[in-house]
Amino acid sequence: METNTRLIATVALALALASPFAHAQGPDGPPVAQNQPGVDGPSGPLPGGPGRRHGRPGPGLDRNDHGKGQGPGRNHQMSGLTSLTTVSGTVGQLVGNDDFILDGFTLNAGSGSPVTVKFPPHLGTQVQKAIKAGSSVSVTGYSETPPGGETRFRMNSLTVGKTTVLDSPPVRPTTPPDAPALATATGKIADYRLDREGRVNGLVLDDKTVISIPSHVAYQLTDLAKKGSTITVQGYPKTLRDGQVQLEKVNVLRASVLTINGQQYLVR
Repeated sequence: METNTRLIATVALALALASPFAHAQGPDGPPVAQNQPGVDGPSGPLPGGPGRRHGRPGPGLDRNDHGKGQGPGRNHQMSGLTSLTTVSGTVGQLVGNDDFILDGFTLNAGSGSPVTVKFPPHLGTQVQKAIKAGSSVSVTGYSETPPGGETRFRMNSLTVGKTTVLDSPPVRPTTPPDAPALATATGKIADYRLDREGRVNGLVLDDKTVISIPSHVAYQLTDLAKKGSTITVQGYPKTLRDGQVQLEKVNVLRASVLTINGQQYLVR
């Protein structure tokens, strides 16, 4: 009887050790489960588990769910599909950004207010060649309303007669552009430049030079840079990239150092 009892105990122990869900006793704590589903196994993370050792997703996870740098569709905040519509009408006037670079035009599409059509600045040369005031055009795209701004129509393609301009990415230059040289401008403040939200983001000198400064810096200059006061600016001139068109020949300077009443201020 004693021999049979020992044999049964030995077989039970062997079966327990062979089980894939055997438990190992920790040195100072309760038993720890071994090889359970959803936990990193001998060959790496298992599908359905945390699977994030060393910052790498496990094989059961979609790499597109981990932010940038992971291939197409990497920005999970972007919508996968955007409905496109087509509007037709006549071109009103060309529109530029804060640096007077062409990036849109108004479209008279019938009754109601004109629609502002926007496109990337690098398409400026193509659009300027294709349209003029009064041209009949068809624009395919979608409406968007930026924070604090008015609704506008983002162009995906523009058709004028037999000419079509597509919203294609800019061509990378074969050679990098030269770094702009530091320039200096001195003059009296004639006016302020405002962004689309009504905040000051630049100073206009009496010779029409535009001094581009961040809005938070302009706020600090409220009592210093009054209209009529003289200012000296060191900065870097705005240069046009391939495909860009400046609607007005204006010298735009990105401010680096301002001198007001003999005191220098670093712009950051």
